[in-house]
Amino acid sequence: MRYRLGMLSLEQARDAILAGITPSTTTQTVPLAQAHGRFTARELRAQVDNPAFDNSAMDGYAVRAADLVAAGFVLPLRGECRCGGAPGKLAAATAVRIFTGAPMPEGADTIVIQEDVKLEGDKVIFPKSAQPGSHLRRRGEDFRRGDALYHPGRKLSAYDLALLSAAGVAEIPVYPRARVLVAATGDELAAPGTPLQPGQIYESNRLATLLLLRELGMDAVDGGTVRDDPVALRAWLKSSTDYDFVITSGGASVGDHDLVKQVFGEIGAIKFWKAKIKPGKPIAFGRVGTRTHFFALPGNPVSSLVTFKLFVEPALIAWHHGVSRLPQLAATAANDFRRHPGRTEFLRARLVAENGKLLATALRGQGSHMLGPLRETNGFIRVEADSAGFRQGESVVVVPLSTEF
Repeated sequence: MRYRLGMLSLEQARDAILAGITPSTTTQTVPLAQAHGRFTARELRAQVDNPAFDNSAMDGYAVRAADLVAAGFVLPLRGECRCGGAPGKLAAATAVRIFTGAPMPEGADTIVIQEDVKLEGDKVIFPKSAQPGSHLRRRGEDFRRGDALYHPGRKLSAYDLALLSAAGVAEIPVYPRARVLVAATGDELAAPGTPLQPGQIYESNRLATLLLLRELGMDAVDGGTVRDDPVALRAWLKSSTDYDFVITSGGASVGDHDLVKQVFGEIGAIKFWKAKIKPGKPIAFGRVGTRTHFFALPGNPVSSLVTFKLFVEPALIAWHHGVSRLPQLAATAANDFRRHPGRTEFLRARLVAENGKLLATALRGQGSHMLGPLRETNGFIRVEADSAGFRQGESVVVVPLSTEF
């Protein structure tokens, strides 16, 4: 069992984890409609120009600017251009009715919007303020066929898929979803809905981890609860080597019954344990077998959630060849928070946008066992290791967990 001694800083721990990830080497191709939330495995290029042809940006009239001036801004109306049609060539010294998105007739170089003209019989009277080249969408001004749109490791959003659809991309090479086995450890854990025996508590970490994994698009598998028994733990860990990741909660500390790290060290390779953060100091990371990455998260519920965000999420993204950066925003503290310096701390916080300003309230009840504040938590306030806290009105750094402020 080899691991780095002492506590690592947040950045050192994240770097150690990312350095210890072996990214996926296999790929698969899926239809465009099934690629939401998947990570691209190859560069994606446009199959067509966008726009595909010169077209009108507005409802109006297509003209040749030189004809407009020569005719004294009055031209006869000859036909119309609709979306999906082939307009042909614009006759000399004429105007054509055109609709938004319709192809420009050959020879036309200007659109005058319908609100700016007057119709008198079959004649169109144009304003003298009409500008050559107005209201045109030029072929390929957005992107050209062959342009690189996305690079490997991009997690595809609904917006990305809309762009790729317009670019004529029908199938997407992606990395497979990471298979992740999740378990909670501890003799004190009971399933919700069952009677509690003396000394027992209801288990919540496993459910939260599974749901967070599925939100990230992973193939999350429920491995149940494992007793605080070396034989049971050893058998469970040895059966987990078909997975890309294994995540446990509990048993990563230094107590006599914190067995996960000990058993893990017997059959795997520990990269490090203990990070200089609060909550979440006892966290172990390493490998089991040749392919399985292992995380032993703390047993305290909030510590488990925080370490998942700080360490597990970037590791999963790196496995899919993506790049993870901890999202951080500047905010204004809505209340005071004082403490003794020591570890980088992440406070559960309520973030609210008011009058163009992001306000952050440090919630009451910051104990790592206290789940009540999660009802209002939509972000963390980051307090640096050497900081004694902050005062109301001071600038603070926040990590948003939601876009709903």
